[in-house]
Amino acid sequence: MSGFRLIDLAKPFVPLLPEIEKPYSALSFDDKVVYTIAAGIIYILAQLPVYGTSSITNDPIYWIRPIFGAEKGTLLEFGAFPIISSGLIFQLLASLRVIKVNFQSRTDRELFQTSQKIFSIFQYFLLTNLFLLTGYFGYNLSFYQIIAINLQLVGAGFVFTLISEIIDKGYGFGSGALTFTTVNIAANFVGDFVGISSVHTTRGWERQGALINLISNIRTKPFTNAIVDSFTRSYLPNLTQFYAVAATILGAVYLQNFRIDLPIRSNKVRSVSNVFPIKLLYTGALPLLFSYVVLFYINIVGYAIVNGIFKNDPTHIAVKILGHYVTGGFSGNFVVENFSLLYLFSPSSGLFASLLSPIKTIVFFGTIALSSALFANTWSVNSGSGPKDIAAQFKDQGVSISGRRDVSVSKELARVIPVAAVSGGLALAVLAEAGEVFGANGKAAAAVVAVGSAFSFLEEIASDFQQSGGSQNFGQFFGGAQ
Repeated sequence: MSGFRLIDLAKPFVPLLPEIEKPYSALSFDDKVVYTIAAGIIYILAQLPVYGTSSITNDPIYWIRPIFGAEKGTLLEFGAFPIISSGLIFQLLASLRVIKVNFQSRTDRELFQTSQKIFSIFQYFLLTNLFLLTGYFGYNLSFYQIIAINLQLVGAGFVFTLISEIIDKGYGFGSGALTFTTVNIAANFVGDFVGISSVHTTRGWERQGALINLISNIRTKPFTNAIVDSFTRSYLPNLTQFYAVAATILGAVYLQNFRIDLPIRSNKVRSVSNVFPIKLLYTGALPLLFSYVVLFYINIVGYAIVNGIFKNDPTHIAVKILGHYVTGGFSGNFVVENFSLLYLFSPSSGLFASLLSPIKTIVFFGTIALSSALFANTWSVNSGSGPKDIAAQFKDQGVSISGRRDVSVSKELARVIPVAAVSGGLALAVLAEAGEVFGANGKAAAAVVAVGSAFSFLEEIASDFQQSGGSQNFGQFFGGAQ
């Protein structure tokens, strides 16, 4: 390749940034299990409060946090968002040939991976200082406080970028970033239901878990009030959210079973035939994840403009157009309640709010559905698992679709795969937003992503388990559980 390429900008940073080498030999099943579990545990234990901040109340991204494993006021302030967004954007640009890279070249692969890491770390730095500029961490902070906050959040982001790369390079199962988010989503789902920790609110001390709160309310309040409060409280997890998320999880599991089996045969041995499954969720939960990346950028840019430039002045024309932030009730979240652009690109607080604001509901859902469909279609064709790629694999393996000539295999796959990918992306978007209508605050969408990631992990674990023959310690455990 000749001429200047975008990834060439990363050359000066290659010697400076640590590079995780692929294992010299295939890791055992046990080692992969240990690496994957360790990565998840480290991520969960990183929920330490950020030192040097004042009281954090006005949270503008509270409904986006769950899907990216972000925890307010902790070292996981921005979660795995920079890692996920960097990976998706660079992979998408490379597949569309916007970024010129030869993945057969080790040098190009190194430059490409370094570019992703630089962009990820830069986003941690940019988001940290953007939140500092808008007063999210408090006003009138000293120079040392600003430096301390940067060191903590950017440093944590750098560490988790490297841990994610360890898993991605084959030391664990699946994607490192999705390991972080899946473990965090699962832990929060359990905590939101049976969490016993107490939280101080304007109404006194209340239990974090919705079920524990119900039991506590029954003991201290009239029965009817206890039931209503347990289903409707908006500042902490409630039972309505729990059942909405649980139903979303069941729906996502159900959708995993839909597939089309294409009959295939061997061109070398006539009696050998099989089927090639094409799942409805051909691209997994990536389209939904990409949609929330888009929504994150829209909302964070709007937040920066409104609060960083125009100081959230409700009389300014730009604030009227983009949206004026107010503190929402008991929750302490920063929300846009006036009809504006940012108002349209944020979810409603519940079923009644969705019905009362149909335009907002339609625009928000339409944005997710459209971006999911576009991403699914693009990814299914250009990601390396498109019709032409699979047809080439069939040809190399001496396999063809029954009743089709070799030249028509690619056309048959092109007829099925994009339709399955787009349909699956839309199905997950509808499922996630059906849960969000009940005020799940991003947890329904997070559950869909977690289920998709979990099934991907299970498929890889099952494949590795079969290859190891179940001879490893963890392999024997999984074999005994069958």
